This record gives sequence, structure tokens and C-alpha cells, in this order.
Amino acid sequence: MATLTLMLDKRNKKAKEFPLIIRVRHKGIPKNIPLGYKLTPEQWNENKNQIRSSFPNSKRANHKIDEKWAIASKIISDYNTILKTLTVYEVVDLIHNALIKSAEENTLILKSEPEKTQTFLNVYGTKVIARYQDARRFGMADAMRSAIDLLLKFNSGEDILISKINEIFLEDLESWYLSKDNKPVNKKTINKTKINTYKKNTLNGLGVRLRSIRRIYNLAIKDTSTELKLDDYPFGKGRYAIKQQRTKKRAANLDIIEQIKEMDILKESPLWHHKNYFLVNFYMRGMNFMDMAYLKVGSISKGRLKYQRRKTRRGANVKEFDILIPKYVLRIFKYYIKEKSKEDLIFPILDDVIHTESEERVHEIYKNRRRNHNRRLNTISKKLNLDIKLTTYVARHTFATAGLYKGISKAEIGDMLGHTNYYTTEAYFADFENKVLDEAAEKIFG
Repeated sequence: MATLTLMLDKRNKKAKEFPLIIRVRHKGIPKNIPLGYKLTPEQWNENKNQIRSSFPNSKRANHKIDEKWAIASKIISDYNTILKTLTVYEVVDLIHNALIKSAEENTLILKSEPEKTQTFLNVYGTKVIARYQDARRFGMADAMRSAIDLLLKFNSGEDILISKINEIFLEDLESWYLSKDNKPVNKKTINKTKINTYKKNTLNGLGVRLRSIRRIYNLAIKDTSTELKLDDYPFGKGRYAIKQQRTKKRAANLDIIEQIKEMDILKESPLWHHKNYFLVNFYMRGMNFMDMAYLKVGSISKGRLKYQRRKTRRGANVKEFDILIPKYVLRIFKYYIKEKSKEDLIFPILDDVIHTESEERVHEIYKNRRRNHNRRLNTISKKLNLDIKLTTYVARHTFATAGLYKGISKAEIGDMLGHTNYYTTEAYFADFENKVLDEAAEKIFG
């Protein structure tokens, strides 16, 4: 009669871990079948014939062992009538072959099942980016690429399953991002040693990127080819909230606008052109620099400027402007549109590449020239000894704040700026609100 025993093989007295085996004893001869596990005596419960919970994945291991034990027991039962004619080696071969057959059948079952879809951020996000590029929405595509690259960097350069981007992941990302320095903003040499002052990463910088990740997540949930469900979504109420912090003051006083207007700069010099761009930016209701770069001569008609905002030139969100051109700006326009056709660009920001390069390449050139424009504005700031660094945003914020001081409603200002979201407009007025409250307090105390 053949017997089976589940046990540790402790023949090697020097070992700390011992193989788990099924010992087959038949006709007084023992033979061992290893089960693929090595355990310490503390990890094996002899009374229950089970691996203790201190062993990694003990539940899974016990399940596998139970399956193998059942197969071995079935062989003994099925061959009971002829066991006396078999040697222990033949019995062990029967059990061994049954174990191999079972493993092969399990593999076939797994292969026949459809593979689970796994959606990775970089792979899926790159497809989304391609769609935005096809739609000529290069700004959105750039923002998504930057966001994906940030998460890949946080994840040690490895792509990540979108389903793994949960609240804990985002909280860890936030802590990591805020602990890192951004690009150097000042370079000093002290005792022949170069020292860089770095700009700190901010919640707002992280927020810009996470809004792109949120967009990709939303699209993936709606995409029936992915495994993602609404329950996976980590953003929103009761989950991870994309944070914002108040930015430094961006609005300048109106007397600074007058100083810029009165600046004596050599006509047609680079700085002269950038001064004009800034003033048009301000007087044309805080016009976005991108919109200004792409303006065509044909947009001017009967003293008005008609154009669509490039940032929201889609679907129901298309923002169309029809603006009365102030006299000061008419004089600037008159200079730039001389001898040009209706299809020509008003300003010489992109006119050398607009007809010869692809739209994607033009967008890349635009970004470089926007950076150059902000550098030129910084030069103007220094020449006037201003306490504020001029940028395209300063012109826009200055227009908005000036309007509020004149008693124009926030809703009207938001509409003039082309905002489609009330909260975007609200963010412009933090400094204004503070000043109003300060003046109110002074009245109380006075």
C-alpha cells in the first residue's frame, strides 16, 4: 500500500531552509517529490500541514500545494487495484507526469483567456497628443507632453499604468515636485566660484501639469478600448484636489504704461518693436501674444479688429472678438500694414516662416519668439527701473485690474479677456481685493 506525507526534507542538517516535499512510501521504500518551496521550520505548520502566514504570499502557496496534494492523492486512488504490481519509482513517475499535465493545462487555459488590457500613461498619452497635433492644437499637445515627462521622471523613467495613478501616487508626486529646484534664475560669482540661485517649483506649476494628466485620464475612462473605469478616477471631491496658490502681483500701475509709451527708443530697432507689441497687448483688451502673432491684415475693418482666439478656437468654446481699435493702436497698425495684403500677418513676429514651414514647426518658432519677447520686455523694465518685471501676462493683468478700478464688472472684464471660466477671471483680482479691504479697514480705523 502506497502512502503520502507532506513534510519538510530535513536531511541537510546544515541548511536553514528545507524543501517542502510529498514523500511517497511504497513497499517500504521512500521517494520524494519536491513541490518548489523552501521553508524554515518556523514557516511550516506540521499540525495543519500548511505554510504559516509569515511566508510571503502564503495563501497562494498553500492553494498551489493543496492542488498538487489532491493530484497525488487521486493517482494513489485511481491506481489502487494495481499498486501492488508497481514499484515506488513507477508510482512517483505517475504522480510526476500528472503534475506536469496539470501545469500544462493551466497554462493553456491562461493563454486562451483574452489578455487583460493595460493602459500605460506614455503610450496612451502619446496617442492623445497626436490627435491634438492633428487638430493643430499644439499648445495643448505641448502641455500634455510636459506633464507626461514629469510623471515619467518621478517614476524613474519608467512608463506607468494609468490605473496606478491614484491619490497616494499624486500626493507622493506633489511632495517630490515641491522638494525639487527648477531652472537657475540668477548666476553669481563669489571668490571665483559660480553660484546659481534656483527658482523653486510651485503648486501652480504642478497644477498646470496635473490638469493635463486629468484630461488624459478622463479620455481614457471614456475610451471603451481601455480597462479604466470611473471608480479608478483619482481627482475630484473627496479625492486628490489639484491645488493653487496665489501668484505674485502681475498687474502694473497705469503710470507705468505711460512711461513705456514715452520711452525714447530708436525707431525700427528690436526693442522698439517689442515696446509696440506690449502696448498693443495692453490696449487691445489684454490680447494674448499668440493671437497677436497670428493676426492678419484682413482682421482690420472699419476701425475694428475681428478675430478668433486661438486658445479656444473649437466647438462651442470658440471665442470671437470684435473690438473697436483705440487711436493709439491704429497708429501702430498703420505702420505695420503698409503695403501688405489682407492675408499677410500684421506683425513681423512669424511672417518669415508662416508660409514656408509646417504648422507644428511654426508653433515651435512661436514659442522661441515669445520667450525672446519676454526677454526684451525685461530689458525695458530695467531701462525704466521698474519694480515689476514686464511680461505678456503683465499687460493682460494690468488691463483687467485697471478695468475693475474703473468700476467695470468682473463678468464684463472676463468676457473682454476671452475667458470661458469665471474662476479664471477671479484669479486676476487677488491684489485688487486686498487693496479694497485695506482701504475699508483704514476707513474703520480712521
